[in-house]
Amino acid sequence: MRQRVRKGILVFSMLMFPLTFFFLSPFVIVLSAAKGILNGSAMVFGLLLLFSIFSSRIFCGWLCPGGALQDYVSAANNRKWNSKGKNLSKYIIWTVWLSFIVFLWMRNRPLKGNFLYLVNIDQQYIIIYAIVMSVIYLFTLLTGKRGMCHSLCWMAPFMVTGEKFADLLHIPRFRLKSVPDACVSCGKCSSVCPMGLNIAEMVKSGIDSSECINCLECADSCPKKAIRFGIGQKQR
Repeated sequence: MRQRVRKGILVFSMLMFPLTFFFLSPFVIVLSAAKGILNGSAMVFGLLLLFSIFSSRIFCGWLCPGGALQDYVSAANNRKWNSKGKNLSKYIIWTVWLSFIVFLWMRNRPLKGNFLYLVNIDQQYIIIYAIVMSVIYLFTLLTGKRGMCHSLCWMAPFMVTGEKFADLLHIPRFRLKSVPDACVSCGKCSSVCPMGLNIAEMVKSGIDSSECINCLECADSCPKKAIRFGIGQKQR
């Protein structure tokens, strides 16, 4: 039941993406920064970072419209796309992208806040939206399970930063918790993971991966309840 609700929310989020794109766009924030404006996407990205300190990457697993699109595209290519090198690329891209935005903010001070700046469905918007959707679709089709999340996502690093900040300061946050003794190594958890993570192996040593999107697919599929979840600190 929980997964039906989650997937229903994701579908709704994807249907609303033509409107919410203004506040999640990697391009609109750059256009706004060039004018010295803190727009809606800048504020939303900041909120996602703060939200992740307590909620980890729940947004990715339950609300992300790009993630929803990838989950459906994965039906055509369910190959696992997950490795240190592939995952590292998004942080490199994010660092360059965010550094450029900060540069534009510093160059165009004093900054002005305008949440609805550039919120207008015009030709420019349609072109940018089409480019982003095409990149998400084609990259996932060519790579596999949530390939965009692993390698190109511009939002995931904000939330991973929030998680690391919480762990550094020992702030309890939402996380998966394993019960190794209950695991029978059936492998169901790994087979249903939309991120292609080796959950079965992680259960043995405590589930702790910055690539986990807290969708709870593994917990809901485990016949022995070896995977649980809640608010807490890192397992030792």
